[in-house]
Amino acid sequence: MARPKIFISHSSGKCGDEGCECAAYRDALAAHLEELGCDTVVDRDVLRGGDEWHRKLMVELLRSQGAVVLLSRHALDSYHVMEEALLANALREANQQRFLLLPVVLPGVRRADLQGSRLDGIGLGRLDMVDWSPAAGPAVPPPEVAGIVRPLVERHGALPHPRVTEYVASRIEGLSDHALRQVAQELGVDVIAYARDHTDYVVSTGLLSERPVDGIGAYCAMRKALTRLLPLLTDREHRRDVVDVVVPFARVPGRAAEQLRTLSDTVPSGRIALLEARKVRTAQMYVRRASEDPQPWRCHVAVPSPELDFVDSLVEDVGDYLAEHLCYGVHDKDVLRRALAQAEDERGGPVTILLNVRPDDELVRRLLAEFPQLLFLFAHDQVGAGAAGHALLEPLSWEPEMDMLRTHEEFSR
Repeated sequence: MARPKIFISHSSGKCGDEGCECAAYRDALAAHLEELGCDTVVDRDVLRGGDEWHRKLMVELLRSQGAVVLLSRHALDSYHVMEEALLANALREANQQRFLLLPVVLPGVRRADLQGSRLDGIGLGRLDMVDWSPAAGPAVPPPEVAGIVRPLVERHGALPHPRVTEYVASRIEGLSDHALRQVAQELGVDVIAYARDHTDYVVSTGLLSERPVDGIGAYCAMRKALTRLLPLLTDREHRRDVVDVVVPFARVPGRAAEQLRTLSDTVPSGRIALLEARKVRTAQMYVRRASEDPQPWRCHVAVPSPELDFVDSLVEDVGDYLAEHLCYGVHDKDVLRRALAQAEDERGGPVTILLNVRPDDELVRRLLAEFPQLLFLFAHDQVGAGAAGHALLEPLSWEPEMDMLRTHEEFSR
């Protein structure tokens, strides 16, 4: 997976002679940027003997999505740092400030020292600048760097949902540059120049962004993008794969997904979640979103039988599903316990039972007694009446819920 490139402009050639630590600060910053999700460009890594070093560094800077200028005592009067900073500033202005330019002031230099230096006329003082604390030393980069760089990584990379982003990218990787640029434009995301392999990930990240709407018929960049994208995918399964993850990621509230994951991760047994919803398919979308994986948590919609007692029939339905799909027909509690633990480990979340009924106290008691390892998600338009003591997920109001289901069905055809 390609990552945004950050060019590090520095002047460290005299460090060995003068006993300063410019090179140590440079290396620490490069390592920090790598940890944040960037690829760094440092002259020592890209230059080889016989290279036209000036031309090569300029090309590397043009191919980057950001630049950090390390303001050391040497850099203030460096012709090469001045050239690199001038080009970086021009890229920033030409790209409507989407190109990141971050001056970092090293110990021993004050911001006022820019005046009268070679860098004086560039206007670095107008930008957000970061001061590297002398007390921290080279080992501890300024915490502000992460906050400034992270939006660039999220815009160009795949940090929020890496496995699902990779999954969507693999489905659209065969499309032309022109087609992907058009989709990216609909989504409002930036396509990185000279990085065709990264365009798939940029578009995928845009498709997986949360895009709530007020109701049916409201403008949505995700719908516009899918309308342009899906006809170009010749494989019907690939079209379905894209729709199955993109729609819930765009519509299900991210906070609700976090609520489900927290319940899954922190409560080992007796997991109950409630969702005010009109359709059980909405609950399926919520689970799909919370899974954050190409393979969602195992799910089953429990349906009562009209021929049996309501509670008994639901308990029996759940038991039959587990025996058939996890235990191959064996009704054994120890076998079921181990099979459920394995399924939860492999899918990253619990086997989840969806019920389109109100959470009756007796039903909840019986289900938890019989199946303590499961997660039960009650989806009903009056579910709030049984909310005491259980996780109440952030819901969608009527029209956004119908829009989500309609969008999924429409684009799945």
